[in-house]
Amino acid sequence: MENGNRRVSYHWRPSFVLPENGPQGLTETAYYLDYQGTRLISLDSQGALLDSLVLEKQANWLLDVLKNNPNRWTIVMHHHPVFSTSKGRDNDEWRDRMEPMYRKYGVDLVLQGHDHTYGRGLNMPLGKSRKQPDGPIYVVSVSGPKMYEIGLQNWMDRAASNIQLFQTIQVSQDTLKYQSYAVTGEKYDAFELIKNAKGKNRLVDHDPELPAERLELPAEYQKRNTPQQKEAYRNRFQEYKARKEAELKKNK
Repeated sequence: MENGNRRVSYHWRPSFVLPENGPQGLTETAYYLDYQGTRLISLDSQGALLDSLVLEKQANWLLDVLKNNPNRWTIVMHHHPVFSTSKGRDNDEWRDRMEPMYRKYGVDLVLQGHDHTYGRGLNMPLGKSRKQPDGPIYVVSVSGPKMYEIGLQNWMDRAASNIQLFQTIQVSQDTLKYQSYAVTGEKYDAFELIKNAKGKNRLVDHDPELPAERLELPAEYQKRNTPQQKEAYRNRFQEYKARKEAELKKNK
């Protein structure tokens, strides 16, 4: 805080070398990079959620960046998730402003954090086939040891609790290949997006071929949660499991 105004630490810009093509006042905190047919867009969700003027400035800038995009693939990155993996942690103002643009202008993948759990999925109605996504794939992940309780929300197709993960993404002309690994090297999640000549994606979900989901509560929550809270979590787990089984049968 400086003279009543929020600002990035003086150490930020000397520590990183990032594109300086973002909106005014957000140099090297919001930017885009074009690389081998992919536009990578980084947004400053922290600044936006603290100040609605920063949100609006970024949204207007993002609209132009998405409309004037010659690349075949588009990946957006920001800290706060559009759809949370934890109950009570949705960022509605961010979602309401950004998600319509993601859907309208064909964003393929959105990479997020903040919730200290793992979730991957789509914003599509339950029961509708997810093989033909009508919006981006959303991923929330955690790489550090700090863990939260997972919410097992309806948008999620694969989830994880109490596990540290990293991701690899490979992009070719027609295929985006995503893989997520535990720090031990075990593959935990994987999918492919295959883009046709009209720019529409087909989702190939490798969830059925992968090890069982790790959804146990972190030790901290096992100790402090009341029996009622633990029962509520078990109920959410059973509902999530039943929905996934129904989706699997539908998509066979």
